[in-house]
Amino acid sequence: MPDFVERWAAAWGDPTPEKIRTLTDPDIVMTWPGLAEPIRGADAWVSRVAGTLQRFPDLRLEVTDHAQRDDLLFISWRARATVAGAAIEWQGIDRMRMRDGVVTESLVAFDTAPLRAG
Repeated sequence: MPDFVERWAAAWGDPTPEKIRTLTDPDIVMTWPGLAEPIRGADAWVSRVAGTLQRFPDLRLEVTDHAQRDDLLFISWRARATVAGAAIEWQGIDRMRMRDGVVTESLVAFDTAPLRAG
């Protein structure tokens, strides 16, 4: 498993905003499900992570597979969290453009319906 995938797995296995920042370029552009505009910049992304963890404090992601070609990395993952008192699980994928060991651009895809229940 490439170094970045291991770092990603460790960060999302027990996430904090600070851990996620270590994976992120300061000028990241991230496309997130349900948002009309991309998230721009590490501060905005870390703020989004903080809000998500406040809402779902037991959120954990695990890598289910990955593939890389040049500077493009795909990580598929399984997430778990408690939503509205029920333990749920869902899957997603991140398509990331990498530079110097951090993500500069990301497209995150997953079905948001399970999270909207909470």
